[in-house]
Amino acid sequence: MNADFRLCPACGSRNKPKWDFCARCGESLQGLPLGELAPAEATLEEDDTTISRAAFPWLTGLGLLAFGTLVVAVTVRTEKGAPGPRPNAGMFTMPTLPPSPPAARPTLKDPGRGSYDEGYRRLVAGDAAGALASLAQAVADAPENAYYRNMYGKALLAAGSTDEALAQFDAALRLSPENVGDLSDAARALDRAGRVAEATRAYQSVLDRQPQHEQTLHELSSLHQRSGRFDLALPLLQRLAEARRDDLAVRQELGHVLEKTGNLGAASQEYEKILAQKPDANVTRGLLAEIHFQQGERAEAIALLRDGLARDSTAPLLHRGLGSLLERSGDVAEAVKEYREYARLAPNAPDAKQLADRADRLERRQAAAGASSSGT
Repeated sequence: MNADFRLCPACGSRNKPKWDFCARCGESLQGLPLGELAPAEATLEEDDTTISRAAFPWLTGLGLLAFGTLVVAVTVRTEKGAPGPRPNAGMFTMPTLPPSPPAARPTLKDPGRGSYDEGYRRLVAGDAAGALASLAQAVADAPENAYYRNMYGKALLAAGSTDEALAQFDAALRLSPENVGDLSDAARALDRAGRVAEATRAYQSVLDRQPQHEQTLHELSSLHQRSGRFDLALPLLQRLAEARRDDLAVRQELGHVLEKTGNLGAASQEYEKILAQKPDANVTRGLLAEIHFQQGERAEAIALLRDGLARDSTAPLLHRGLGSLLERSGDVAEAVKEYREYARLAPNAPDAKQLADRADRLERRQAAAGASSSGT
């Protein structure tokens, strides 16, 4: 079993385990421990083929964006005396840009305010299930309060009751039809429910009202990527990258989408921009090296990974990637060394044993080939 996400230390968002930067705030994720467990990756086949890009998930791109704004993610620090759980800072972000002001926040005199406060307290503490009864009571006390209904919908969504959450978001929108925040929440809930066409229309409705709504640009792009429509995702990410020029996480995702649309030159430029600012972004370095290799620039690809190892000789991903490039270049002896170094540095990695075994097989095969050649 393998961990399938990293929690950002800055904002608490969940990120793919191979990402260098947080998808929400751009904070560096390097060196952070993994979170929950996921099924182990499939083992390498016992065949005679060389290891290609498919054998290295970290070279196949960024994957899908997590629904970080839909759940309360908490970070538990392990250092002595460090703070305990904290909520995902983006969970309750309500867009307030004109021309669609949010529904009025409840005041101390509003009916249901006490129940709302208790439900909200539980929700931000990570107890979505415990928040439901209080927020449901707040809605019962003030059924025309769109703000209560929206927060109740968020609690339902965090607790896994997607259909009920959608009903509350719908009610909130009927009470406050021009509220971009409520529409954005409804779009994410539809997305999570797998109702792609409806989610796409809802996301687009947000962008029709606020064309530079950054969260929606990101989420609609993610939806298109999951649907395999990288051509539709690309212009959205380009707009987001223009708005967030210094956001390296967005830059890396843009590079991935450019790769998927076949524009390797532009993808390389994005990866190079990241490395210029963050030379120890090893995933990005591996992606760029792979592009060079695909374009026949083998020496450049290998040199790029060796440069990374000159900075940090203990970076497992760089040893693994270099082993792959060397094997595919025909330098089996050096590839064997890199695979073994990877297994030594990352003994608990899901493919550590497989690559160590592959190194043994390659070495035996090379020895057999040498013996056969000397005997003829």
